[in-house]
Amino acid sequence: MTGLSASGLLLAALAVAAPVVPTPRRPPPGKRSRTLVVQSAGAARPRRLAPGDRISLDVKDADIRDVLRSFGELAGVNIAIDPEVRGSVTVRLTDVRWEDALEVILRSNGLAIEGDPRILRVGTPASLAGAPTR
Repeated sequence: MTGLSASGLLLAALAVAAPVVPTPRRPPPGKRSRTLVVQSAGAARPRRLAPGDRISLDVKDADIRDVLRSFGELAGVNIAIDPEVRGSVTVRLTDVRWEDALEVILRSNGLAIEGDPRILRVGTPASLAGAPTR
């Protein structure tokens, strides 16, 4: 671990990441979708989130893995999610820094983040520390 917080790691990752534009995904026919709605304050078109950008986020019972993948796409960083990461996210955040939103989501689910600016890994603190898991 580099000793940086999740925000610090993601800020470092943004410094070397290439810009990406998220593409909408449609659920398979007959499957209900839970949509991650992210609005960047003042943004007229989709673009990569920059450090300190403010977002509004309103999700209910969204799969934690989908939420983390969306943050990775929006921020333009690679995120590897450990297999034991499970659960749902219900948050309503208005006009907050996206790094703070991610930090709150990780902490409220008992998760941590580590890595380098190119690839970040999300998991439980024990799995990231190399401790054996169940």
